[in-house]
Amino acid sequence: MDILKRTDPFILTSAVVALVLAASSDPWWTLSGAGNNLLTIKVSPFYFDANAIGFSSTVPFAGFLGPFTRILLILTFVALGMVALNPTAWWREITVYFSLSALIEVYLSFLLMYHSAETALLGGYGVVPPYSGAAYLPTTIVGLDFNNYLRPLVTAGFALPFYLGFIAIGLVGSRLIVDNMRRNKDAHEHRGVAAVFTSDDDDT
Repeated sequence: MDILKRTDPFILTSAVVALVLAASSDPWWTLSGAGNNLLTIKVSPFYFDANAIGFSSTVPFAGFLGPFTRILLILTFVALGMVALNPTAWWREITVYFSLSALIEVYLSFLLMYHSAETALLGGYGVVPPYSGAAYLPTTIVGLDFNNYLRPLVTAGFALPFYLGFIAIGLVGSRLIVDNMRRNKDAHEHRGVAAVFTSDDDDT
């Protein structure tokens, strides 16, 4: 019971989310045609996977960036878990800032992968894909069955892992804000006490 009382729920929840993200292989963003014969593009911080005529199936930097990001998330889980179980440790603040930076790096990795998808579509078909929802692309696309599709209907959307990462960042950031507010309050109270004792000494 003492462990549960000393556990930081904000940080512990963030650690669990980081572990879920690190273990997940689901795409964060997907673009697919209305039919199975058009194209499919899957993007996550760990990989870029394109199944389309005239497209490379991945990007060169994905082989390094993806594993690096996954290892960083695993380290974030370990770091946040240690902080959650040791909320008064002297290395707490450094570890929390590291974890927050690592979580932000996950989104930088995702943006690089996503930008690769946009660049591929813009270079191949001269169109920019929709961020979310269904839309008709004003172009002709050669499908996987080698037929031409004029103004094909595509569907794009962000998946649950994309939003989970924001929850982890929000929890860690909220904990940092609360800690800073508490630290500033304690410092203000200490200054007030010091001023009282200083005033008494001056009167004597």
